[in-house]
Amino acid sequence: MSSWTLVARPERGVGAIDVVIDGGDPLILGLGEAERLENALGKALAGIDNASGQISCVNAGAQIVVAVDKITVASLRYDKAELMRSQLKELLAGNGAEFTG
Repeated sequence: MSSWTLVARPERGVGAIDVVIDGGDPLILGLGEAERLENALGKALAGIDNASGQISCVNAGAQIVVAVDKITVASLRYDKAELMRSQLKELLAGNGAEFTG
């Protein structure tokens, strides 16, 4: 299962977030992309796969698989997917600067 760090980057605009998964290179998300990731996680947790578009999340039984440009970047247990979604919501609301999971 994946670990991550979410970092707000206000110098790049409102809602800009760096997502670092398993210590790799950061995925740089703008406001729209961060909102799409948060929305896709929510849908996948509700059992609705979002497998189209640049950012996708698929409910794969006991985990949520997150992909960017059709490349898997994270595999999250439900509790971790809920945590990441909650943290994204906080960053998008302007609350906090960095979260880890």
